[in-house]
Amino acid sequence: MKTNIINLVFLAFITIGFASEGLLFNLKNFNPTVHVQITQDASTTEALKSRFEAIQNTFKTQQHLFSTKQISESKYLRQLKKLRKKELKLFKAVKKHEFKANEMTDYNFWHQGVLKFPTQIEQELLQYASRP
Repeated sequence: MKTNIINLVFLAFITIGFASEGLLFNLKNFNPTVHVQITQDASTTEALKSRFEAIQNTFKTQQHLFSTKQISESKYLRQLKKLRKKELKLFKAVKKHEFKANEMTDYNFWHQGVLKFPTQIEQELLQYASRP
């Protein structure tokens, strides 16, 4: 569906360009063979939020495994440290990301919420670090 829309836009652009030049041509048998693969850029607003949610879900899973004694405390802490590294890498990408005018809600989610306060992972690590 998206490929068809892209082809139509491309076709319209070409047609308008030739029409403005005074060139006419017959598109009756025109068969576009351009294939466009749309992938989600790792730095799009949706991708950033998706990465954050994946990290949080993994944290909740690890927290559950630890609370039900399915993993040891040392393994739990190792997993938290790995998740914290992923979080910090994500936060770096968020800070570099340029939010569009229609993405103010997403901007506020990150800059007035997630980046402003310690995450659950950070709080958990700080709690273990402050133990005697």
